[in-house]
Amino acid sequence: MQFIKYLLIFSSIISLSPATAEEISKEMMFTRLSALATSGNADVKYNLGMFLNNGIGTARDNKAAFQYFSEAADLGHELASYKVGCYLAGQFPGAVPVNEADAHKFKMRAAEAGYDLAQFDVGMHFAKMRDSQNAAIWWERASRQGNMAATAYLSNYFSNSSSPNLVKSYALALLLKATMPEPSKQLLAHMAQLETKLSAEQQLESEVLRASWLTGKTPLSVKAQSGIDAIPALLKSLER
Repeated sequence: MQFIKYLLIFSSIISLSPATAEEISKEMMFTRLSALATSGNADVKYNLGMFLNNGIGTARDNKAAFQYFSEAADLGHELASYKVGCYLAGQFPGAVPVNEADAHKFKMRAAEAGYDLAQFDVGMHFAKMRDSQNAAIWWERASRQGNMAATAYLSNYFSNSSSPNLVKSYALALLLKATMPEPSKQLLAHMAQLETKLSAEQQLESEVLRASWLTGKTPLSVKAQSGIDAIPALLKSLER
């Protein structure tokens, strides 16, 4: 399991890389979004929530962020639903009361809509409930989008489950190795152990599976990754 911890740290470093937007300052973006807050536009409310959530262009205010996320989620915004779920799961202690059942429901909306981070979290929820089969289903959906944390958990699951699939476990380990600038000793040890149990033919089968595993990001995952870069176009479309 140590290679999973390594992957989570590596993934968090990547996710912290800030998006950039040309010409408009973050403070000006927040001001202009705030002027549109009463427009009823879910994207505006979601982005205001993100600015307040992260302290971008304004002071961090998690309670206000949660309010905007809730309003956007009520309008059907799946990414806002995910953030509501994160808050209800206790991501920001003290901001709102923790309610794990409701957190799961909100995250499930985003997971079903295709958001890979929500799919990973839903998998973790099922794993916590000791429902490993449903956990694996959601981890696979996230993994096929390139979510490496989900890939790590899924590789471990297929090597240790009651119905192991070592070919698939090794394929996912190969995929993990390819994404790491320097594979961890734990991952290499995991792979070496699998190699002792797999024939040369099975290892080749794993390589074929690895090559076809990724199916690409869903539109919702792409939208989430666009972050602050999407705001100038949003403002342009609304400020008329």
